[in-house]
Amino acid sequence: MSLAYYYALLREKQEQLRRLQACSNQLHLHQQEFIEYESNITQPPLSSKTWRGVLATKFDQTRHEQMLTKYRELDGRQFNSVYTVIAEKMSSLQSEISAIKEIIRSLEAARAAERAKSK
Repeated sequence: MSLAYYYALLREKQEQLRRLQACSNQLHLHQQEFIEYESNITQPPLSSKTWRGVLATKFDQTRHEQMLTKYRELDGRQFNSVYTVIAEKMSSLQSEISAIKEIIRSLEAARAAERAKSK
């Protein structure tokens, strides 16, 4: 394969890495926004002035025990798994980039050796 091919491949992998980094940054911003909305799950607070009784108690329990738990699960486990996948892909791309750079160096060295030989 030619040097031009490897330079194009290098640019493509670097662009993929840049896009993943941007995606990770955007995801972090959305996670922060997501965390800020957590309090909305338990709003409005139920009191004797707003809503009371057995149904109110069951509703409030559902909000706290099920909805809030699932919401926190999204923030914790699911966001973390996405971050892990992104980090693994970024690491893989960085390895590919390093390998491509090494191939380019060896091809350029071979080309320079050929030029020196032909002189």
